[in-house]
Formats: sequence, C-alpha cells, structure tokens
Amino acid sequence: MVLVMIFVGGKSSAQFKLPHAQIFANLNYATPTNSSFKDAYKPGFGGEAGGGLGLGSTMLVGTLGYQTFNNTNSNAAGNLKMTTIKAGIRQYVFLGRIFLLGNLGNAKTTYSNSGLSANSLIYEYGAGIRLFGLELQATQTGWNQPIPAVDASRAFNIKLGFSFKI
Repeated sequence: MVLVMIFVGGKSSAQFKLPHAQIFANLNYATPTNSSFKDAYKPGFGGEAGGGLGLGSTMLVGTLGYQTFNNTNSNAAGNLKMTTIKAGIRQYVFLGRIFLLGNLGNAKTTYSNSGLSANSLIYEYGAGIRLFGLELQATQTGWNQPIPAVDASRAFNIKLGFSFKI
C-alpha cells in the first residue's frame, strides 16, 4: 500500500507544472507585402514590448507597439503611424526555444498629412526563436486602413530584441 501511494504521489508531482512569466521588447523592421500597400508606403520601423504568462509550453501574451511607414510620392495621405495593442498565444515547440505565435488586437492608424485617424482589427502570425535572452521573430501582419488608396495592408516583419523569464 505504501509503495502504491509513493508511486501515485510521484506521478502526480511530476505532472504538476509551475506557471512561468516572461517579458520582452523588440525592434521591428516591416516591409509591405501586398501591391496597394507597397505602392503607398516604404518599409517601416517600430518597436513593441510585452509580457506573457504560461504553463508548460503554451504562453498567453500581450503586447503594446508603435510602427511608422513613410509614404511614397504618390500617396497624399502622408506618413502612416500605427499604435497597436495585441493579445495572443505562443506555443514553444523545440526545447523551449522555438515558438509559433498568433496575435489579434487593435491598430490605431494616423496619417501625417490628412490628420485622419481610425481603429481597425490587426492580426499577426509567425515564428520565433529565443536564445540566451535574445529573441528573433519573423511574422506576417495584416489590417485595414481607412484611406481609399489602401484598404487592406499586409507587412512582413523581422523583430529582434530581448526576452527574459521572470
């Protein structure tokens, strides 16, 4: 009987995982990937910061970000400035280092020449690697813009920054 209790107790403690938390901050280079966005804007730069809480290999995350794209000569709306708030999930797939990610949130877009501002749904998916406190991500992002010249926008992002478990 004692051996059975020790065996069951050992199995249940081996399955229990403590929650873990993480904070991260990235610099972002984004290049437009669909034709109407490419015609209206040059590649952009920005940054984001966030945190997450998880159990095992799955983590729920939240991020705040800022991105700016300079307009091309054919775009009278002006430079695009975008502030984002996103929530999502990261699934670590290899030794807690490589992860897949998916985020949804709100993008507030503002145009420098027109003063037009709007909110829209933003989505993001991709993959990344976290190694020795450094993080590198490759993601695809999409959102709708209120200006007539560019209705849907998509950008390929390369993000590099720091990531720490706390």
